[in-house]
Amino acid sequence: MANKGPILCHDTETTAPQAPDDKVQRARELLADAGWLFDDFVNAEMRRVRTSDPDDMTTREIAYNRARVATELKTGLASLIDEYEADAQLHERREQLKESLYGRRN
Repeated sequence: MANKGPILCHDTETTAPQAPDDKVQRARELLADAGWLFDDFVNAEMRRVRTSDPDDMTTREIAYNRARVATELKTGLASLIDEYEADAQLHERREQLKESLYGRRN
């Protein structure tokens, strides 16, 4: 299967499995470099909804769904980062608790 564009999600046929660190790093980079693009896209689609003919429900529905999906994608990337950071903090706190209870182990 030929890859016809950038890989935005995990493609099991063309890439090796990624570590969670790699996924989070890619999500951070995407939001840092192109986060504004999600917002502009959503604004353009919602403008299309507002300015379209009220009787043209197909155009309005398609534009609304595209805006919703873009919003969910951006939110999902941010959620991935937040969950990873929360897990890292939890892991660090557990390690500190173990050290305080049992002493430093090497």
